[in-house]
Amino acid sequence: MICKPYRCVFVHIPKVAGQSIEQFFMDRLGLDWNNDRDQMLLQNNTDPALGTEKLAHLSASEYIDCGHISQEQFSSYFKFGFVRNPWTRLLSEYRYRNYFHHHSFKNFVLHKMPKPGWDDKYRHIMPQHDLLYDTNGHCLVDFIGRFETLQRDFDHVCREIGIEDSSLPHRNRSDKKSRDLKRKFRNILFMNGENSHQALADFYDDETREAVADYYRIDIETFGYEFPSH
Repeated sequence: MICKPYRCVFVHIPKVAGQSIEQFFMDRLGLDWNNDRDQMLLQNNTDPALGTEKLAHLSASEYIDCGHISQEQFSSYFKFGFVRNPWTRLLSEYRYRNYFHHHSFKNFVLHKMPKPGWDDKYRHIMPQHDLLYDTNGHCLVDFIGRFETLQRDFDHVCREIGIEDSSLPHRNRSDKKSRDLKRKFRNILFMNGENSHQALADFYDDETREAVADYYRIDIETFGYEFPSH
């Protein structure tokens, strides 16, 4: 997201409350979510030269490399992103997508993860480090907040860009009723037993926990995450 009136760039990592942050800025500017997203560089994209399938999910480096903003502007704007515990982020993605054909969370983690590519499905599980750092390991943003302390860290963002009222709206919950009904239907269809699953530990076993730790090792090392205790 590029917001010129507030001179900021938001690197939206999928499944880390990004739509709530984007909605906040659109509301501030009186823009309509369905009709005006292109004004904030949030529209869909059909040209790989311009970045990924959804421009809302550009990496920090792609804003410059794909010509959406000059290096001079990028340097002068306040740049920020938010990260999330990799184990909870991946589970949120699985529940959000309602991956009917994967049968179970374990099968998804071990065999069905999207492969690297231009499409948005991969961007949704891409390591967060790769969206915020360049290939030499240099952080390209000025501030990295955390999903776990979302409102407190977004308060900091707003202070940096001169906004007093920083209360975030809530959009795109992975467990909203319509998705929950689809998930229950899938679980009945495939009889995978996940209807009764609520806690993180209900989905993860030692094998999937280690598989995620290996896949997101750079995120875990960079941002200091560990498997949640509850």
